[in-house]
Amino acid sequence: MVNLRVVLISILVMFFGMILWMGYYFYFRTDGRGHVLREADSPEAAARGQRTLQRADALINQQQYAPAKALLDSLRDADANPAFFVSTEELEQRFDTLRARSRRDQAAQ
Repeated sequence: MVNLRVVLISILVMFFGMILWMGYYFYFRTDGRGHVLREADSPEAAARGQRTLQRADALINQQQYAPAKALLDSLRDADANPAFFVSTEELEQRFDTLRARSRRDQAAQ
């Protein structure tokens, strides 16, 4: 029969190991607010993502909001493609800019 003391020590060790792993993951893999940081697999993937974001910026600046929204919507699943990288924060920033400018232009009309 298994000794109760061995079982309790094993559970305690696993619990503390889980706490340490969660602390490591939160400290080194998130931005401190719980959002997981992602990194590009290669510089080429990051460059492709930046070019696409620049196209979206150009569309927003030309007040072509529908094509810009379609382009930004297509980037939501960009992390599924390892040859393409767009940071979640940058994507959220572009969506916020798109919403603010389109509302401002609608209010001006």
